[in-house]
Amino acid sequence: MTQQEQPCQNIEPLISGALDNELTQQQRQQLHLHLASCEDCANLYRELAEQRGAVKLGVQTNDVLNESQSTRIWNAIGWSLLVLGLIPLVIYAIYQFSQDTSIPWWIKLTIGTTVLGLILLFINVLRQRMQAAKSDPYKKVNL
Repeated sequence: MTQQEQPCQNIEPLISGALDNELTQQQRQQLHLHLASCEDCANLYRELAEQRGAVKLGVQTNDVLNESQSTRIWNAIGWSLLVLGLIPLVIYAIYQFSQDTSIPWWIKLTIGTTVLGLILLFINVLRQRMQAAKSDPYKKVNL
């Protein structure tokens, strides 16, 4: 390892700290002195600062925007067809279950309350997720 590589390895954590505003005055001065003399670290600092700015602003390219809109449309169509197909099946299953005389009433009651409880829990989780999605600060971030 050369003598130039060692200081650069010590400076990389300072670059991250500077972008997060976590450095002391002495660390900031050390970083700025090193960036003035090392072009590689200065380039790294600029690249990371640009990436951080793009993530903060939620910058997306047109390809990503078009892809996400078409993906949303296909997802909506798929979910709609799934729900429309399941509704008659569920209604038929409920009808058959309620009309079957070989099943005791207490089992029907137990299964019915269990299913109703699961449905209520699912609706509650879905409602919470939708409320959280409205205020999610990271929803525009693409990895």
